[in-house]
Amino acid sequence: MAYKLSPSDFKYLYEDCKHCYYQKVKYNIVLPSIGIPGVFMKMNSLLQNAIMGMGLREINSELPSGKIEVKEGFLKSKPIPPLNDCFISGRFDIATKLDDGTYAIIDFKITDPAEDKIQKFTPQLHAYKYALENPLVGPSKKVSNMGVIAINPTEISFPGEDVVFKAKPLYFEIKEDMEGFYNFIGEISKLLNGPVPEGTPGCKWCEYISTVE
Repeated sequence: MAYKLSPSDFKYLYEDCKHCYYQKVKYNIVLPSIGIPGVFMKMNSLLQNAIMGMGLREINSELPSGKIEVKEGFLKSKPIPPLNDCFISGRFDIATKLDDGTYAIIDFKITDPAEDKIQKFTPQLHAYKYALENPLVGPSKKVSNMGVIAINPTEISFPGEDVVFKAKPLYFEIKEDMEGFYNFIGEISKLLNGPVPEGTPGCKWCEYISTVE
């Protein structure tokens, strides 16, 4: 059996509750969605539309040279070695073709720009890299750069009848560590091939399920 892994689950569901993650991946038992507040979805949509066609260095001078040209792409990978019982399937937000012909995976997050929080996106970005370089179908795309742009509003003003939020985009590079990524996938494989994990103390869904069983 090959397990379909969604990169977006790595930072939240996998880290928050191994029991709920196991149930979703192995048995497709999906938790009822709490949902992202509509205002954040709107802000993210406006952000993505605004940056299409821009050069990365127009956003932050620390970024490599390239133009943002791909939005919300679907990806599906070949099985991940060495066990080959998991594969990546999901969507990425932004991919940028760099001037040297390689690609950058730069995620834009409306979030607190704390280094420890940003580094938790490492498995997610490595999953995108693996899937783009090892697609199930289609040509491979070499990914040479990964990182997160953190957008955190720092100022608000009222010019005329408008409201203007000001924020400085901060860039956090994610260093390539494919060995670490393969080890991470190995941990997931071991989890999925083992017994059902115990519920996590404090997990609201585990607590809810225990009250209705």
